[in-house]
Amino acid sequence: MELSQSEKKILEDQLRAEYICINKYKLYAEQAVDPQIKKVFSLVYEQEVNHANTLKSLLEQGGFNPPAPMF
Repeated sequence: MELSQSEKKILEDQLRAEYICINKYKLYAEQAVDPQIKKVFSLVYEQEVNHANTLKSLLEQGGFNPPAPMF
């Protein structure tokens, strides 16, 4: 699959935003005292990691070097 430069830019921006969210959810899970809240943040963290990996994969398939993970 070939990506245009504008598609690449959008995916890179989205990936950077995902990295920020991942770091926040990880921090929230670590700081949560209530076990149910901790579990929710941990689950969302895992989903965000999976989504970031999907975006990274799309960029790699498009022949681009995606931004490095920040988590």
